[in-house]
Amino acid sequence: MRGRLTVGTMLAALLTNLALAGCGSTLPTEVDSALTDDWVKVADVKAWAPEAGVCLGGVPRDTGRYTDPVVDCAKSHYAEVVHVGEFPGLTAAPGPKDKAAALVECDQKSAAYLGRPWGQARLELVLAVPTPSAWDGGARWFRCDVTEVESVFDEMDWTQRTGSLKGAVPPALLVGCTNAEEKGAAIVTMPEVACTKAHDSEFVGFYRASMTTAYPKSERQWNVVHDRCQDLAAKFLGVGAGSADRIGVISSPNNEKSWADGDRTVRCSIWFGDGKTMKKSAKGSKGKGVPGW
Repeated sequence: MRGRLTVGTMLAALLTNLALAGCGSTLPTEVDSALTDDWVKVADVKAWAPEAGVCLGGVPRDTGRYTDPVVDCAKSHYAEVVHVGEFPGLTAAPGPKDKAAALVECDQKSAAYLGRPWGQARLELVLAVPTPSAWDGGARWFRCDVTEVESVFDEMDWTQRTGSLKGAVPPALLVGCTNAEEKGAAIVTMPEVACTKAHDSEFVGFYRASMTTAYPKSERQWNVVHDRCQDLAAKFLGVGAGSADRIGVISSPNNEKSWADGDRTVRCSIWFGDGKTMKKSAKGSKGKGVPGW
């Protein structure tokens, strides 16, 4: 509607000016009698799209042209745009499968931008898509935002930060060792702790579950998720895949709502269990010194 109003106003103004110029049939030599032949067609006007490399003062969300509070990355901000991609050939608004595919691209592009996979740090990657009105206006892009969080295992509250993450994720943000607190069969909290202090668990990696993977509720569904985490734990320790089923793990999938929307991130930790702890990283140890190995 905004484009039509602008074009309509321009046309009315031009016709008014010509009428005031005189009633004669001869136009000035510099006036082209074909009034609209040089105009850009409304459909050809390039739609607005977000830019990568900028920081946002507000929390990540679906967005339109005027909803992005872009700020200097040196100042306090909530998120940094690490990539902007497109939904090729998509006509209807993106569904869970479309978003899942976009997130895979976000993972790849963000790793190049950050210098390492985002999931290795106390960061979250959020997919932002056009608002319904922007989508109806022809926007087909998606935006990959990275934001710092207070914890990747407990409440993932977004926190403001200063400075760009491009090419240099601060070591202090890398996820390492934790102490898991159990309640029944569930882990209720996993505060981080220096690996040189006693700990009973350690982050080993993350993955995205396929669209055919059910959100884990039953024991069978949890075992599907655990199996992938055990594979990551085996690589982390430096042992063969045949030893993976010996490794205790804690699997931390995204919440059910995000899972249903296509974001099926699972973070994985090796877990010693039974109150056992160690005071160094288990990475590359081949199981040596790892409790219960």
